[in-house]
Amino acid sequence: MAGVKRASDAQLSTAKRSRTNKEEQDIIPKDQLEAMEKVELIAHILKLQTQILSAAQAPPTPSATPGFSEEEVYGKASKARELMEKGIKSQMKWKPSCKTSGARFSYSGVVASAQVFQRMFRLPTDWKKKQLQFGPAEFQHTTRTNVSTSIRYGHLNITGKNVTVRWDASDLTFTVTGSYGL
Repeated sequence: MAGVKRASDAQLSTAKRSRTNKEEQDIIPKDQLEAMEKVELIAHILKLQTQILSAAQAPPTPSATPGFSEEEVYGKASKARELMEKGIKSQMKWKPSCKTSGARFSYSGVVASAQVFQRMFRLPTDWKKKQLQFGPAEFQHTTRTNVSTSIRYGHLNITGKNVTVRWDASDLTFTVTGSYGL
C-alpha cells in the first residue's frame, strides 16, 4: 500500500499548497511525508538540498558589507573620530584621582564598516586583530585628535602607559579605554 494514496490526502495537500506561499510549501507534515512514495520523497529531499546549497553559496547582502567609496570612508572616519574625541572629553571631569593620573575613561562607538575603523586608526586593510594599544601621544597622533579639557587651574590630558582600543568586528563596535589626569 506504499504506492497508493488516499483521496483525502491528495485533496488536503493540494488545498493546503494553494492557500500558502512558496516558502510554506516546503514544509510538509510528518504524516504526509510518511504517505509519500519513495520517488516523491527523493525529489523533495533533492529540492531541499539545492535550496540549502544556493543559500550557503549566495553572496553576502549589500547591507551586511557595504562598499563605500574612498571619500565616504574618509568622511565617516572623520565623523566617528570627532564623536570619539567629544565623548572622551565629556568624561574628563575633575576628580581627586586626577592628581595621580588615575581617573579612567571608556568610550564605546559604532562605525559603518571595518574600512572606517581601519581609516580612523590608520591601520592596514588586512588588519584582523581585536585589540590595539597606543601610548597617549601616539594615540593623539594616530587619531589626529587633541583630547584635552580645561579645568579651573590647569588642563586634563590623557596619561598613563596605554590607551587600549578593542574592536568587535561582528557588531562593528569599538571601545577606547585609558586614564587621564593633570
